[in-house]
Amino acid sequence: MAAGSSRKIWLVLASLIIGTVVGLYLQRFALTEPFFRDILSTGFDLRDVNLAFAEFGLRLSIRWNAGTVAGGVIGIWLAR
Repeated sequence: MAAGSSRKIWLVLASLIIGTVVGLYLQRFALTEPFFRDILSTGFDLRDVNLAFAEFGLRLSIRWNAGTVAGGVIGIWLAR
């Protein structure tokens, strides 16, 4: 029972990610750009993180658009 539940969660997350990527791709065209504008875009950017042994940067952002919403709906539908 738990394995099926875990599979459903991964299916919904994969659908959300694929929907977001498709939405970002469709934002590049003038015809579809108004339909796939970002509804929510937030995040943070740490350009320089210096530790004693390493130096790196970290950027995390969340972008929601119509593709993300469609991917979520399709993912929930497939998980049922």
